[in-house]
Amino acid sequence: MTEPVNPHIVLEELCEQATMRTKKALQILHQVLEKQSQSASRDFSIATVGRLSSEQGGPSTQTIRNRTGKHFQQLIDVWAAYAGTTRKKPLSVRQKQLLNSNDQHILDSIEDPVIRAVVGSLIAERNKYRDQLNVLKANTDIVIDRTTKIQPKVNEQGVDLTPMEIEAIRSAISDDFFNSQNWVVMPTGQVKNSDGVEIYKRGYFNILLKLIGDELKTPDGL
Repeated sequence: MTEPVNPHIVLEELCEQATMRTKKALQILHQVLEKQSQSASRDFSIATVGRLSSEQGGPSTQTIRNRTGKHFQQLIDVWAAYAGTTRKKPLSVRQKQLLNSNDQHILDSIEDPVIRAVVGSLIAERNKYRDQLNVLKANTDIVIDRTTKIQPKVNEQGVDLTPMEIEAIRSAISDDFFNSQNWVVMPTGQVKNSDGVEIYKRGYFNILLKLIGDELKTPDGL
């Protein structure tokens, strides 16, 4: 596992972008979390942290839970990971006893001492990896982009064109536009005006058609 991020560094980064009021709230919460990391329970649940923070004049449980309390939640997550746990409420003594008794029941049912020792080792490994997995889950943010994106068109030349760009090219070489300018398209793709003066060099019209993937043609009537 990678080394956890130092909460003091995260606090500095959060305070740099915060207002004076939020900065003060973050500092109070930071002190509460530091004390929690040194406690026996290491309880970093929002309910517990919010209660302790509120008692010190910091953000309450509801304030932390709010949509605008993401920076508070981030600080809690960092401290929890730094202490080797998660934001999840720790198991009570009774719950731990039940889990331990279930494991012990399995071991007691095994008569062979060698097999019992092996299973005991496997149970210990399982518990260790389960705790590590819980830490990873608590510190992993998954962002799903649900917005609909228009995929650009890739032509033979490998150029990515958006629908808006394709429409702009079509408009620039459309029959209506060429007729309004009295332009003529030559077989070589050269564009001339009604007096025979060159407007665009040879290949101009043809390359634009290739870019947008249209068949080679000339404007109607030209």
